[in-house]
Order: sequence, then C-alpha cells, then structure tokens
Amino acid sequence: MSKAPSIFILAGEPSADRLGKSLMEACRGKATFFGMGGDDMIAEGLESIAPPDALTIMGITQILKAIPRVSRLANEMIDVIFARRPDAIVTIDSKGFSLRFAKRLKKRMAREGWHAPIIHLVAPTVWCWGKWRAKPFAKVMDKLLCLFPFEPPYFTPHGGHAEYVGHPILERQPPDKSLARQALGIDADASVLVMLPGSRKSEIKQLMPVMLAAQKRLQAQYHNLQTILPVSSHVAPIIKAYCADHPAIRLVEGDGQTMTACAAGDAGIICSGTVTLEAAMTGLAGIVIYKPDWFSMFIGWLLADLNQIVLANVITAKPLYRLLLWRKVTPDALIDAVNQTFDHPEMGAKIAGAMAEVTAYSRENHFGQTSAQAILSSIKR
Repeated sequence: MSKAPSIFILAGEPSADRLGKSLMEACRGKATFFGMGGDDMIAEGLESIAPPDALTIMGITQILKAIPRVSRLANEMIDVIFARRPDAIVTIDSKGFSLRFAKRLKKRMAREGWHAPIIHLVAPTVWCWGKWRAKPFAKVMDKLLCLFPFEPPYFTPHGGHAEYVGHPILERQPPDKSLARQALGIDADASVLVMLPGSRKSEIKQLMPVMLAAQKRLQAQYHNLQTILPVSSHVAPIIKAYCADHPAIRLVEGDGQTMTACAAGDAGIICSGTVTLEAAMTGLAGIVIYKPDWFSMFIGWLLADLNQIVLANVITAKPLYRLLLWRKVTPDALIDAVNQTFDHPEMGAKIAGAMAEVTAYSRENHFGQTSAQAILSSIKR
C-alpha cells in the first residue's frame, strides 16, 4: 500500500481555519497535514508547528510593525518544509504573507533542486483592489483555488491555473426566521437588532464602542428591542469585556451561531467581510460598516474600488447593503440606518431573493470535496 501524501498547510486566520478544516475532512484517509492552523484544523488532525494566531494582523500600520517577526516565522516554516519534503504546499488566505512566503519558498526550491506544487486557496480580491494584483499570484502559485465563480477569469490571462471550487457558506441552508427565534428564545413580536462587529480583535476594538453607543440609544427608542450578538470562541473574552456593562445585549455563544442569529434578526449592524454573505442569505437587512486605521484608509482611497468592498453586493451584482467607512461610522449614522431598516421590513425579502439566485448555483460545488480533488490531482501530476 502506497503511503498517503504529506501536505504542508498554512492557515493563519480564523476564517482560514474553517476552510482548512473542510479541506482536511474531505482528505481524511487520503493525506496527512502539518503546518499552521487553528483549533478546528488541529482537531481534524493537523500537526501544528506554529502558533495559530501569528498572522492575525489588521491594518497597514500593524503589519509594518510585525514584519520582522513574521519574516522569521516564514523562514522557520520553510526550514521545516525542506526538512520534511511534503508532496504539496497549501496556503489559505493571508494573501500578502502567502505571496511573499511562496516567492521565498520557490527561490529556495530553485537553489536546492526540489519542487512541490504550491497551491493557494482564496484568491486575492482583485475585483476590489485592482486587476494588477492578479499577475503576481498567477505567476507564483502553481494553482489558485477561487471561492467565487467570477474570479478565475481575472487570473487566466497571466497563465495562472485558477479553478472555482465553491464557498462553504454558500452551500448552507439558512434557517427559517421563526425557527431561529424559537432556537434562541426570542419573542415572535420583538424588534431584533443583530450586532456583528467582526472576527478580528482589531475590528472589534474599532467598531464595538460606536456600536454600543448606538445600541444604548436604540434601546431607549424601542421598548420591545432585543439585541443579540453571536460570539465565536476565539473572540469571546474581548466581546464579553465590552458588553459587561450592557446587560440588554444578549450574547449568543458558540461557533457556528452567526447564521442563526442573522435569521432571527430584523436589522443588522454588520462589519464588512464574509459575514455579509451569511447576513444576506438569511435576509437580514441593515448597514455594513468598517473603520480601518487612517493609513489603511488612505491606501484604500488610492488603490481600492470602494464600491466593491461589500462582498454580498459584489457576488449578486446588486446594491443590497449601504456601506459606511471610517469617520462616517458614527452612532447617529448607525441609528438612522437601523431606523430605516425597521421601517422597511420588505428589504429583507429582496436581499434573501437576490442571494438565493447565487446559492442555487453554488450548492452544485461542494467546497471541501472540490478543493481536495484539485489539490490531490496536483500531487499526482
């Protein structure tokens, strides 16, 4: 019996950890994994060689400060790769680091006369940050696995082997609103506000104060308001600290509760990111917000298409959510957005309908199995 292939895998953020887990589940019994990953991947059998949160860095100023430490980490992991010679190297998200890591790894491969396919999962957001980002990824990565069907054409002109593998969130079936409220013990006639401050500590620190200020005033405005905030385990301590003096906010604890919380809501204050897909799938209307540091915002003005930031808007090609950025994220602005959402309940059905058209196609591609097949086939070739 031939030995199962060995795969080095790098997942430096919570969202990447979840994707890595799905991939590893689909490869169960077909490959072994070592590298960097979070609790989900470790539980699935990952042999961890680096701290799982070493790359969880937000904001350009934070990234600049972390360069020496992150560079040392990259060299240490490359040393392990050359000591063990895996059959493939897989990087997940953390796009800037993954690209530099792959370049450094390929140079050393060329020097030492050894090669294994380098595969990156989660394409850079070229539809937001500019098509120029497509070329370096297409040139460096042996294969690029894309989560959305509109992404591969951005990379194919540069010779990149880009494949659409689907998105695990889009494969899920959102719960019915009444069932979600029953599961969470929420009154059927309550006005429910869902707060989604992000999955990174830096996002939470920027957004929670303004969210809490808005919620306090909304609580006085609506006598039947119930506010819920889904809390995943990796950010539970910081969320609980912020909400300690806000007993009206109910924390919905447990990983995987975000979609249930969104389904139960009437209005949402939503941090820009993948969570907009979960919110949109359930028909949660509201406002999308983001508060980067000043330097990141400056770079965004120069390089990014700010109309392409909200992922739910991009994937449906429809303006499902309004976006507030930087200094426009104020308690008054959030209160106005929530009031408008409560006054127009029909908005939720329109959002859910637009997303249903997308998910009907996406469910044809099972992310874990499709990704595993793409990686294992690269090893065979």
